[in-house]
This record gives sequence, C-alpha cells and structure tokens, in this order.
Amino acid sequence: MSNISVSCNAGKFTGLIEHGINFFYGIPYAKPLTNKTQWQFPEKIDSEISFEATQKGFSAPQTIYQESFLTDPNMPDESIDCLSLNIASKKINARMPVMIWIHGGAYITGSSNSVIYDLDSLPQHEIVLVTINYRLGPFGFLKLDEISNGKISSTGNEGLMDQKLAIEWVKENIEEFGGDPDNITIFGESAGAWSVALQSSINPSGNLFTKAICQSGGMNAFFDKERGNQWGELFLKTANDNGVKINDLFSLGHKQITSLASKMKHTMIANGKWLSPEVGFAPIADGNFLSLNPLRNFQDSPIKLIVGTTADEYRLWSEFEPYYQNLDKESFYKRLNKIFQAETVNKIASNYLPKNPIKDQYKHALSNIMTDWTFGIHALELLELHQDKVYGYFFNEPSPVLDGKLGAYHASELPYVFGSATKEIFKDFCSKDAQKISNFFQVSWTQFAKTGSPSSDLINWEAYGVSQSIAFVNSDPKIKAINNKERIKLLHESKTSH
Repeated sequence: MSNISVSCNAGKFTGLIEHGINFFYGIPYAKPLTNKTQWQFPEKIDSEISFEATQKGFSAPQTIYQESFLTDPNMPDESIDCLSLNIASKKINARMPVMIWIHGGAYITGSSNSVIYDLDSLPQHEIVLVTINYRLGPFGFLKLDEISNGKISSTGNEGLMDQKLAIEWVKENIEEFGGDPDNITIFGESAGAWSVALQSSINPSGNLFTKAICQSGGMNAFFDKERGNQWGELFLKTANDNGVKINDLFSLGHKQITSLASKMKHTMIANGKWLSPEVGFAPIADGNFLSLNPLRNFQDSPIKLIVGTTADEYRLWSEFEPYYQNLDKESFYKRLNKIFQAETVNKIASNYLPKNPIKDQYKHALSNIMTDWTFGIHALELLELHQDKVYGYFFNEPSPVLDGKLGAYHASELPYVFGSATKEIFKDFCSKDAQKISNFFQVSWTQFAKTGSPSSDLINWEAYGVSQSIAFVNSDPKIKAINNKERIKLLHESKTSH
C-alpha cells in the first residue's frame, strides 16, 4: 500500500493505492456541521484545504426503528459532521466517465461506507466511482422552519441539498482524479433512487449530470408542505413529551435526537387514511428547492435514465412482519379496501390470488401488491414518461437466503452491482451464478455511463420507447415486454382519493 496526492480546485488530497486503484476516503464536500448548524443548508468550503483522505468519514446519524438483517455492524461511527465522499479511480491521468452513488435506507439509515458498496470492483471497468454521505432522518428530511416560527430553519430538503452540493463538488474537482466532469451519471437504490430521481427533477437541464440510474425508486417519495408541517409538529410534540423544548434541540447529542425520531411513526399523522409513501421522513415539494410537481418538472429533460425494480421487493418486510405471517382472507380484503376504491378491490384481488387461495397465498398476494404499489407504479411512470431516453429492467434472480423464501427481495441486486456478491460475507445471499450476474450489471451500468446506452456484447438493450420492452436480469438475461403492466396500471388508477 502506498500514498498518492492529488491537487484540485478544492485543495490537496492524499489517498491510498491498493490493488492498482487509487482510493480517497472521507473528503469533506461542505463546511463541517455542528449542533448549531445541523439544521441549516450545507455550505461550500470557501478556501483550499489540505486533507489526508485515508480514512472513511463518519456515518450520518441513523434513526433505527428496528434492526434489519441488512443492518451493517461495521459502519463507521456516527456524527453530525458527516458530509463527506469517497473516490475510487484506476487512473488519475485519464478522463473517464464518473458514477456517483447515493445510498438508500428509507431516508433514515445507511452510509456510503457500508460493506456492500465495494469500491474496488466497478472502477475496473474504466469509470471513476464516487460514493457520498448526506444527512438523514431528523437532520436531513424534517421541515421545522414554519412550525418552529423560524427558530429552526430546516426546510425538510437539507438531505437533498447535501447531495446536490456533493455532485457540484465532484463536477468542479473530479478531473484531477481521472474523471470527466462533462460525463457524470448518478445512481442509487431505494431512498437513493428516490433521491436520484428527485435530483433529476431539481436539475432537469442535464448541466450537472447527464445520466441517472434508479434502482427500486421513482419520483414519488416526497411530501407536500402540509404533511411536512404535520410531521414537524409531531416531532416537536414528541420532543416536548420527553421534556425537550425547542431551544434544547441545539444542545442535544445526535443520538438523543434520533431516539426522539424513532418514537415517531408515519401512521401517527394518517388519521385513519392510507399514506403513501410509507415513510415518515422525506423531502418536501415546497415549490422552492423542490418543484411542487417533480414529475412534470422533469418531463422534457434530456437526462437519460435506467429504471427498474426487483421481482419480490416487499418480501424484505412481509416475510418478517407478524401482520403478514398471520394474514387471512378477512385481513387481506380489509387492507385492500383501505388502499383502493371499493369497486376495484375484487378485480385487484383476482389479479394476484390463485383460484382457491389457501392461507400463505394471501400473504404472498398482498406482498406482491405492495411490491407493485410501492415500486412498480413509479418505475412504470418514469418508463412511460421518458420513452426513448429510458431503459427498464426487472431483477428476478431469487436469493438462496432463508431457504429462498425472500425471492428477489428489495436491495438483493446490490451485491451484484458492486461486485461484492462473490465475497465471503455475501455468498449465502447470492446466486450460484453470482459472477455472471455481477458482470452483467457492471458491464451494463458502466456502458450506460460511457455511452448513454446499457447495450453491450452481452445484450442489445433498447430504450423502452422502441418496443415497450425491458431487460429481465437473472442468470440468463433477456429483453421482454413487461408482463404485469396492466395490473400495475389498475393499482395506480384505483387509489382512494385521499
């Protein structure tokens, strides 16, 4: 292992060379946040710095409702001073396409430093990989400005502002790390994909980045101002109930604040209605930083997209929740009547249930409905909107974990995309064809970053608008028509009005 130094507009950064890759860890892209500034917009560093980029930066404070089997115990310590990025580049004297990863975690958890986001694999395909941290939960996606009468200035979009500033840092500095500032692709999964989609709406002209990849997420996961204010009100009430006044919030440690946040559930502001998205913390369509109608704002954008989902997204939750395990016919129809217009419920049920269903089939049917409702609708929406500038995919290679009962669950494609699928820690989660599937993802994603099309020697992948077809990604990838488009459209049209 040896050192390497790079000088760029932001200053001088010393990184590490390992296995032929240059790594720069924990580079600050904004002024350090403190208790005093933790709810303010991020500020650009206004002078050159000299920085030892040899250690991963802090993770953003995490709001944990319950541990998931995807929880990474090896993430770096948390701190509000978390606005940093990592860079991995094979050649610093080149001009390679740049790929910026925005991690997921429902806007409340996750880190660019998670073990799943391997930095040494994708750069072998002649791209520069950047992974970024941004504020989460009550620090990144909580609107308090109105509800606190301006005492706390947060708009609910600070997490998105962090991401945007990180992308701008990359555009201004990446050339000296071997990247092409005019060829940037942003990509992310789950809340990372929601973020990628919303960043595309915030910057629809394509001047910051020209391509985007949304893995299991569309342009839907945001609130209007009213709901943002309700959530902010609930936060202040929860704080007050726990003996914390507004002014105390600036002196509390981040763990005390995330602990308050974890006491809040989105159902508390539902008033008996069904809320979508099913998250509490999310960006705010305020007509200021984020358009009131992000989808419409993106309508004529030249930014090229890849958009897709996994076959069994919702099993990551449904296979662990007692509600689903005990689901019977009565509960199944009760839930459908809460979400959909009464006259459409039987048709929807028949689309997902076999003729004479037995107990477990209600659980799988509702899980499949929620997969289409939460992810399928919004992927299809972007495919239909963007036509000749968008490529679709459907990942349906089942995971062998837990005897295969999770199928191709939410986030199950990540080890393949990052090349961590063949490492010991993920082997049990991934297919016996892990190497082949990982190569398919990596070649397709980096080809897209290089050329604007994911086509390669492996597959001729046409834009959705050409034949209304997408790539089915598994151990034997094929281009086919979406087979559940009509049932997804029915869900979309059948939403109750609230």
